[in-house]
Amino acid sequence: MTTIDVQAGRLSQEQLSENFSDAHPPLNSGNAIVEANRCYFCYDAPCIDACPTAIDIPNFIRKISTGNLKGSARDIFSQNIMGGMCARVCPTETLCEGACV
Repeated sequence: MTTIDVQAGRLSQEQLSENFSDAHPPLNSGNAIVEANRCYFCYDAPCIDACPTAIDIPNFIRKISTGNLKGSARDIFSQNIMGGMCARVCPTETLCEGACV
């Protein structure tokens, strides 16, 4: 009986780190506030309709714009417990950002 060498197919630590790094680096709090201030906070926000999880996007962005990052995260996670994971894979440019006026 022959055994298969599992180690031969393993990625190096450097390759693993590269594969699991964020596609877009996270914003610092100052840059997050600047980006949040671009929101129009629409009354009938089309971004909410475009969001598959129907998160109240203007509400959490308003909290970011006032520096309330924990409150913003709380809003997201109360509507979607997988909010952190979804943020990494969601094509925002075609969904909420794409629906933005």
